[in-house]
Amino acid sequence: MFTLIIGVVFLILFLDLRSRIIRLEEKTGLQSPINRQQISGGGGQPVTALGGGGNLVPNPTMAGGFLATSLAEKQGASVGERFGAWLKEDWLLKLGVLLLLIGFGWLVTYAFMNNWIGPMGRIAFGMIAGALIMILGWWRMGTSVHQGGIFLAFGSTVISMTVSAGRVFYGYFGDVPSLVIMFLSVAFVALASIKWNSRALSIGSLILSGLAPLFSGVYGDEVQLFSYLMVVVLGTIWVVAKTGQRVLNTASLVMIILFSLPWLLSYGSNREIVLMFIYAFSVIFFITNTLAILKNKGNIEADLVTAGGSGLFLLTWIIMVVDKDWQSLIISAWMIVFAAGAFVIFKITKRIEPFYIYAGVGVAMLAAATAAELNGAALVIAYTFEVAVIALLMQWILQNTVFAEKTSLLIVVPIILSFENIVARDWRDSVIHEHFFVLLFLGITMLSLGLYFWQFRKASNTSKSLEICSGLVIAGSLYLYLLLWLSLHASFQNDDQAVMFALFIYTVIGLITYIYGRVHNIKGFSVYGGVLLGFVVGRLLLVDVWKMELSGRIITFFIIGSLLIGTAFIGRSKKGEVNNVQ
Repeated sequence: MFTLIIGVVFLILFLDLRSRIIRLEEKTGLQSPINRQQISGGGGQPVTALGGGGNLVPNPTMAGGFLATSLAEKQGASVGERFGAWLKEDWLLKLGVLLLLIGFGWLVTYAFMNNWIGPMGRIAFGMIAGALIMILGWWRMGTSVHQGGIFLAFGSTVISMTVSAGRVFYGYFGDVPSLVIMFLSVAFVALASIKWNSRALSIGSLILSGLAPLFSGVYGDEVQLFSYLMVVVLGTIWVVAKTGQRVLNTASLVMIILFSLPWLLSYGSNREIVLMFIYAFSVIFFITNTLAILKNKGNIEADLVTAGGSGLFLLTWIIMVVDKDWQSLIISAWMIVFAAGAFVIFKITKRIEPFYIYAGVGVAMLAAATAAELNGAALVIAYTFEVAVIALLMQWILQNTVFAEKTSLLIVVPIILSFENIVARDWRDSVIHEHFFVLLFLGITMLSLGLYFWQFRKASNTSKSLEICSGLVIAGSLYLYLLLWLSLHASFQNDDQAVMFALFIYTVIGLITYIYGRVHNIKGFSVYGGVLLGFVVGRLLLVDVWKMELSGRIITFFIIGSLLIGTAFIGRSKKGEVNNVQ
């Protein structure tokens, strides 16, 4: 015990001396002279400790734990780099506290085993020791925020461990009183983080508050646990309002997600009770994040992550827990909330990032509500219609064709779902069925969206980067070609006749687009037509020449060849007319 006290006193004296040296260097902007020679700076450049006249010379590359951390944060360092800088800062203190914590645990265990003090004295000793360490940390915060924060966290941990031991081994505390005591110690740490605006201490207090239910025994009671977490979330919002450290909201959301996982992944009782708390948390996060985005003119990355994460978390809970008969109605209500939030935020702030996040959550909820009500062909058609409407709404609200085109890429979802309609058995003996209308509607929608965006870009003289609208036109036409192919094969019992008619129509379409592109000098049309004609000729020479009967080959080759030859003369005539006009 005497050795432990001596170690603590020595550590305090050492840290006090070190902080005095650091403050002196910060005030004067000087490097303390180690010797009268040059020493190497952080970048390998020499730093003069003493000038020629014996005067101290400011050190432009002054380093140190605290300064290194500050520079890393200011220069936008990654999380790993900031954590490394945090470890480097006062690493002796962190190591010493860790060893003291381990030694304290062994000391208490040894005292318990040898009955040095009674049960009540053991608990009182731990509580008093933890309180004294926290008081020491509060006093130390006035001179060194980082060191004081470590002592505060250390003291709060000691109190939590002591209360947990008293509850488990001696029954001195009930579950709720234990949680209250632990929470008060953590609240003291959070208060210090507000007073000295310490992000590390704020995050530390949030972590300690998350560990308190595990030590107190309220984890198995849903009402007690999530009521406590509600208090923690509200307290976190208060800390954020005082300090502006919005990353704490994200951290509190992660804590809620982790605590709710056992109920989300199980099918036991009381999931509906937890769901009510999830609704309440979602409302709180939505309101606070919306207000933060509207108020904050700077960086809102943490708010965006929290908004998107809370929305998807809520959607997951609704899908996993809510009864199937109510899912679509509840999801639709929340979808309206997020869609309205996206519209209001964009109209007030004109910022596109929060609109993306809120609208994205709304779209995900719309898709989930649709899937809850429909399936099969009806689901594919509904998804196709929703994608088209969403893309057009984005164009109308944002007046941004690029983003509207990117939104239309959601058409990939109904495309994937339509594979089942392409290979359906109904194509063997009939044409008009649900699969026919799926392919027809999907093809027309993609073709219409592509042509709309292409015309809009042409009218606004923004014809660069046409990959998406061109891809929509090509994908839509491919679906229509596929529909024609399947329909002809279902209509004709003779496959050669179906192939002949299909290739004839493909050739006519290819010739029309190729000639139109050449005459109007539109490269996209001419390339499209050329590729389609190349496909027809390649199919004839590589596939049909071996599979068709002789009579079918003769007729097909004569028809396709005649069309190509006739078009060659038309192309020359048109070209001559164009040249004469010029």
